[in-house]
Amino acid sequence: MADEAESFASYSRLWEYKWGKTRGFFTDPTVLSSMQFTHYTPGRLPYSMECTTLETLQIISIKLTELAGALELPLSVYGVVAVRDMVDRNRNILFSRDWRNPQELKQNDPFLHLTGPSRAIVFMDKVCIEIMLRVKSGAYSQDKALISCVRRYTGVNGPCVSTICFKNSLCTVEVCLQPVKQTVQATILGVQVASEDGSWPLKYGGLVACSPQSGKLVFTDSGYTRRINPSSSQIVLIESGDEAMLKGESGHVLLRRQVVSVQLDGRLDFFIKAYSKSGAIAAETRVHFYPKVCNISQKKCYLGDAGVTVTVAWSLVAANKTELCLELKGGSIF
Repeated sequence: MADEAESFASYSRLWEYKWGKTRGFFTDPTVLSSMQFTHYTPGRLPYSMECTTLETLQIISIKLTELAGALELPLSVYGVVAVRDMVDRNRNILFSRDWRNPQELKQNDPFLHLTGPSRAIVFMDKVCIEIMLRVKSGAYSQDKALISCVRRYTGVNGPCVSTICFKNSLCTVEVCLQPVKQTVQATILGVQVASEDGSWPLKYGGLVACSPQSGKLVFTDSGYTRRINPSSSQIVLIESGDEAMLKGESGHVLLRRQVVSVQLDGRLDFFIKAYSKSGAIAAETRVHFYPKVCNISQKKCYLGDAGVTVTVAWSLVAANKTELCLELKGGSIF
């Protein structure tokens, strides 16, 4: 574990040496927005090498498995999991919790509750995945390092959903991911639930998840149409299986994750479920969106007697932060 910590420290020092003068501190997060181009007028988008439908990397889930060294679930874990791409080389944070707010991983829920990425992860050549997790034991001085590692991922497994493993003497962390071609960014602005009698259908918990589907435009006798290839992967935006799902202002569900990559010719499917007191599914609904390069989409469906309004913002993907800033300052984007 000491060698692992030193290796990660060497990696961070090398990053500071190469990029510190232009990209800030090693721990600085990316500041580019997933809605960078949402509010452009259709037909007047800044199509250029710095704003397009790039290939991106979808992070589906991250799971802790194969515990050793007397460790077993449940386990209180905190730390950071992040990805760096070539857009700005800053951290795109997937999971971040400090000592005061660890996540308790359980036998029936060994997945990290991801809050990111905050924008699409551009996958031109490779990305760096960083994992630094600790186990909370009491006072900070008594806590134990669980895993500290970094890996450059080049997509050797192709376009399919795949799992890569980060292993050490204490645990294995499984990262489930998938490259997505011709990406637009979808930011889920809101999932609003409203019932006529004012009741909260998610009082025993529920699930809000989405599944980006790949697709292809094909020409038929009736013109161009989308051919959708169903995906088996599902991205959990929020799940509360043993307690009430928190109700935000005006009935908005407080999502953990909000940004996903969607293929421009594909589709984004939403799945919303309400659980009963026994844990069974009391009601469920689904709705789907076809991607746009900008602007906002909104659709309504019903979860039992309650109306559910889903709002999604769309944006092209920024390829290079420095070049994008130069284009915007120079006024040469149109």
